[in-house]
Amino acid sequence: MVWIKRLSLFLAGLVAILAILLAYIMLFVNPNDFKDELKSVALEKANVNLRLDGDISWSFFPWLGLGLEDIGVSIGSDPEILQFDRAEFGLAILPLLKQKIQVDKVNLVNLKASLNKNAQGQGNWQLDLPDSTPAASSSIPATTASTASSTSANDTVEKLKLPDIQLDELRIENAQVQYRDEQTKQLINATLNVQLNDVQWDKAWPMVMDIAVTQSDLQGKSPVKAKATLKANLAVFPEREALSLDSLVLSADVESELLPTSPISAKLSAANVDVDLPQENVLAEGLALSVLGVNVDAKIQAYQVLSEPQFSAVLTVGEFNPRYLMTRLNLPLPEMSDDTAMTKARANVTLEGSLDSITAQPISITMDDTNIEANAVVDLSPLRWDVSVAGKNLDLDRYLPTPVEKGKDGKVEAITDVDIAAKTESGDLIPIDLIRSLNGHVGVVFENLTAKKLKIDKIELDSTQSNGLVKISPLRAYLYKGSVSSKASLDVRGITPVFNISPAIDGVQIQPLLVDFMDMNKIAGATYLNGELKAKGNSVDDLMSSLQGDLLIDIKKGALVGTNLTKTVCEGIAAVRKEKIDEQQFGPDTPFEIMRFPAHIVNGRVSTPGLKISSAGIQVTGDGVVSLPNSSLDYQANVGIAGSELDKACHVNEKVTKLAFPIVCKGQFSDDPAGLCRPDIKGFGKLFADLAEDELKLKVDAEKARLKVKAEAEKARLKAELEEKRKAEEERLKDKLKDKLKSLF
Repeated sequence: MVWIKRLSLFLAGLVAILAILLAYIMLFVNPNDFKDELKSVALEKANVNLRLDGDISWSFFPWLGLGLEDIGVSIGSDPEILQFDRAEFGLAILPLLKQKIQVDKVNLVNLKASLNKNAQGQGNWQLDLPDSTPAASSSIPATTASTASSTSANDTVEKLKLPDIQLDELRIENAQVQYRDEQTKQLINATLNVQLNDVQWDKAWPMVMDIAVTQSDLQGKSPVKAKATLKANLAVFPEREALSLDSLVLSADVESELLPTSPISAKLSAANVDVDLPQENVLAEGLALSVLGVNVDAKIQAYQVLSEPQFSAVLTVGEFNPRYLMTRLNLPLPEMSDDTAMTKARANVTLEGSLDSITAQPISITMDDTNIEANAVVDLSPLRWDVSVAGKNLDLDRYLPTPVEKGKDGKVEAITDVDIAAKTESGDLIPIDLIRSLNGHVGVVFENLTAKKLKIDKIELDSTQSNGLVKISPLRAYLYKGSVSSKASLDVRGITPVFNISPAIDGVQIQPLLVDFMDMNKIAGATYLNGELKAKGNSVDDLMSSLQGDLLIDIKKGALVGTNLTKTVCEGIAAVRKEKIDEQQFGPDTPFEIMRFPAHIVNGRVSTPGLKISSAGIQVTGDGVVSLPNSSLDYQANVGIAGSELDKACHVNEKVTKLAFPIVCKGQFSDDPAGLCRPDIKGFGKLFADLAEDELKLKVDAEKARLKVKAEAEKARLKAELEEKRKAEEERLKDKLKDKLKSLF
């Protein structure tokens, strides 16, 4: 027990000496007397120039405190890079004996930092220190030294245990930082305030920060200004090498002439953000971003962020008004035919991926009345995608403008697609460079789709894109009580884009389709088509004028709408007779059982040799040319009418029913169908003249035959009479001869 008593006396004496020494230092030693020595040491050891214009104050017990005023720091001969009006902190002495760090406060006031990077990438904050590595170390192989250093560092980290820390307050007031970068030609000025309270390991402490940043070029032009406020509870876990933020709220305002609208205000909040440094994992839950009327909720997980980053995220975009968003961004709204279009939208996206690929599955988008579900896989190196889209209820016409122009009478009339095609100036329709860069696969299934007034019940499309070649196989659409299928390709590997299409139509009602698509009401019936088409060019005019191909078209149980060929024939007959028909007795259309014609297309001009229309009352053949580039037709149909089926207003004899009357159809697609076709009066006159000539020839031939028969009969009669006379004379001579003979005897 004696040694314990002696040790206690020794420690008491030591503490007494230390107390006397500290009291002496505090009373009789002025820290400002060491300014010159501090400057010399900093300059000699680190090439750092210190400016100590203010007072230095210190305390040693129970707090180890230091206070500095009006300080400046520069490196070498460069201007000062760091200045502050006041810096102070206080550290408790006794807790250090228990390996605990208790700090009363750390306070930096009016900190100013001026950081510059020159054109060679050298920063003015980088110290040029002498190499203190012993010469002997140079003999150690680089790999061995590196391995040894790494192993030693790892062992140190593993063995190092951070002391407990308690910081009552950390305050940075009015810190001003200027960063000038000659390499990137940018200038950044920032002013910030930071406050932390009750800082302890493994516990959450409140953190408040506000910052104002201005970024511009080196002359201060085109500035982007931002102000932000951050509030959160921060927790640091040294043993696990992890940190956590909860109740995070970040509010920011960004202002710049470069932005479409200024200022832009945004708010980001997070329920919890966890960072695990050894595992390189980041988890952010309860994320919510609000900007310009758009609210986005998210959950994000990232793994191996420093080595092989991988991530997964779930994003939810709440319902917002795209029109309002574009207005706030000062973006021009596209002209749309429906004022209620683009007023409601929302989306849900689930993502996962890495630096090599991204998978979005599923993607759910709602725009107005349209619902879209999609899956996408995108490979990033090289870029390639595989996208599948399924949707319903899309009316594209709502989002397209309604073209208008003034008619001849000054009234505003809708422009049809044919008019637009005819009036479109030459221009690139196809972005060749973009098509050449495409590489992937896209599959689309859409129900209840309207496009250019076409009402499509369902459309299915499967497309591949690779190095300038786009293939669509198949393309199927179900519309107007029938279906359309096709194989198509677009090849832009050469100078001029080339289209190839193999269309097939099965039972599509052609009349409502043409009315909806082209406002053309000229033909009706169930349509069947097969063929091959080819075109090249990069403008509407070039495509129309280069169109080549062959089609075989059948239209069953249809009608020529607005054109009554029987009436047209009767008008021709009446005109030849210089009579008039009763138009009330005729219907407006020409019904038929079947129309069949092959279409041969050369340079956009469609010829239809072998046209045949069959019905109970008429038989039609025809030939002519339909010009797509000129939107016109020049056609002649030869109409045969059966007398028994004709309208009562048109009386013809049986001979007329054997004639084929010429009907000429000539004009533009936009012309009135009722006036598009008319009888060929000259052709009618020639028919009747030929008929009259044939009848006269028949009469002459009949008369010749009658006269010939009569002559033959007269000749036979005379011959008979002569024969009788001869026979009678012979008898008379015989009798006379007999009488003479009798007289002889």
